Amino acid sequence: MQKISDVSKAECVKMQQTYKSVLKKYQDEITKIETELLKKDDEFEIKEDKLKLALLYIKATSQLCTICSISNTYLKSKPEASLNEGRKNIITSIVLLEAVFSNQVDRELTHNEDVLEYFSDKITDEWKYKFITSFGYTITYLKYIYGDDSKWKWNFIEISTRFSIIIKNMISYKKYLRDLNPSIDGYEYRVRLMMLNKKLLIESADAYKMKYELTDKTPSDMQMALNISAVLRKIYMYLGEMEDANKQKKIYDILHKKLHDDKAN
Repeated sequence: MQKISDVSKAECVKMQQTYKSVLKKYQDEITKIETELLKKDDEFEIKEDKLKLALLYIKATSQLCTICSISNTYLKSKPEASLNEGRKNIITSIVLLEAVFSNQVDRELTHNEDVLEYFSDKITDEWKYKFITSFGYTITYLKYIYGDDSKWKWNFIEISTRFSIIIKNMISYKKYLRDLNPSIDGYEYRVRLMMLNKKLLIESADAYKMKYELTDKTPSDMQMALNISAVLRKIYMYLGEMEDANKQKKIYDILHKKLHDDKAN
């Protein structure tokens, strides 16, 4: 094993210091908001603070990822404690977002309208899109640092899927159709957000199908793929995209038959 020089160690500490300082700042903000949250009883104010916390946890994770990357570059090692903290931060952020926007995959697309109406003048479609892309990048960044042979490989499928369901629940489908006009502010980001929503749901369904095939064919994995496929069809139908809806119905039927046949054998 190659010996790490004192110069490399010193350079590593120097390079990490800035990111550790920013990380400390985010951690202090998290502690402050979590303390204030205990004093609140208004449902929507609590949701607003939980959204702020989710953002801070993701920002903290981004710093942890960079700290780990620097360690890998200079010391040829990945600090396991920091990696695990980052993974737990992401899960915490997802739990917070689920508390705000719900974790329901199979409910009606309009089940969340009261919450979305509350946030309509607080977060724009542009903010949602940029937040989601930043969050997604952080998940990918952390997964990359863990490596392809990580024991958390399948756990990242669950994380990504829960994230894709949150995105589905962050969108007001009524407002999307009503404001689908280039002359209305935020049009570009509304369209991008919907495209990303569909893309990530498709990837999540495919990931659970793959997990089902490559592991022990746990029925709940295929059922998750079915649930996501069903909600994708529901989205296509709501938006009047009938060709895609019909294609999704065929995919659903194939997956359903596969699960039925495997159970019978």
